[in-house]
Amino acid sequence: MNKLNIICIGGDARFIYMCSYLSMKYNVYAYGTQEAPEGTVTICSPKEMPVKADVLVLPMLNCISEENGSLLLPCRDGNIGIGEIIPYLKDGAIIAGGLVSEKAASFFHNVGYEVTDYFKRRELVVKNCIPTAEGALMIAMRERNETVYGSTVLITGFGNVAKAAAKLFSACGAEVTCAVRRKDAAAEAECAGYRSADISDPKVYADGNGIIINTVPALVINAGILEKLNISTLLIDLASKPGGIDFAAAEKLGIKCFHALALPGKVAPVTAGRYIAETVENIISERRG
Repeated sequence: MNKLNIICIGGDARFIYMCSYLSMKYNVYAYGTQEAPEGTVTICSPKEMPVKADVLVLPMLNCISEENGSLLLPCRDGNIGIGEIIPYLKDGAIIAGGLVSEKAASFFHNVGYEVTDYFKRRELVVKNCIPTAEGALMIAMRERNETVYGSTVLITGFGNVAKAAAKLFSACGAEVTCAVRRKDAAAEAECAGYRSADISDPKVYADGNGIIINTVPALVINAGILEKLNISTLLIDLASKPGGIDFAAAEKLGIKCFHALALPGKVAPVTAGRYIAETVENIISERRG
């Protein structure tokens, strides 16, 4: 059976490893990556493709810019217009990208292709929680002069990321409280061995917590709450932009606060790359039947 031909364009460190993992099963052509991924054919332009691609894998499409009506994707040696890629794709080619913007999805739709957002896939969302939680632990260990063991940790929310963080910090010996809105989430947290609290109760935040980790992508920890915190409290926001902490107020008060975005690619690019590759494989399998 002939191998599928995949072209991968741009991306960060995890994209390099994603390309290498995919090359174990497919013919992979890498363009504009930070380094030459092992096992792939590195090309300087899509024009160097010996055949049209069956699959196009794109990086984070929220970084696309627009110039004179063209959508530009940042690559190692400059920008490439997305329209320049189309002639090198087979009809019906599979396209996968991360954080696909409406503008990018609309562009591909108008030229006859549909884009699958691998970051919306449940399997990748769940797996990415592991390096995200480990990244939060890394920040906590780096920024404090106390052990995580014996610390009091408050985590806002009890979604996938919060559950992974709670499990990891608890395993390190921290006393974990999960601040939630719903009664069923409180029950779930308690059954998992953590304390629960009402996320809307200001007293919860000022209750001697050494570390507060936010996972809610809406303002939760406002200036009023921050004013009641001990200045030694470490704040780590794992939520997507704009986050859930008033960063300006935290800075003004002198409280350490980190908006820790894209942690999987920063703390574990090899693993994060494998997770994306596995998700792309699933997309290919489903689309090809």
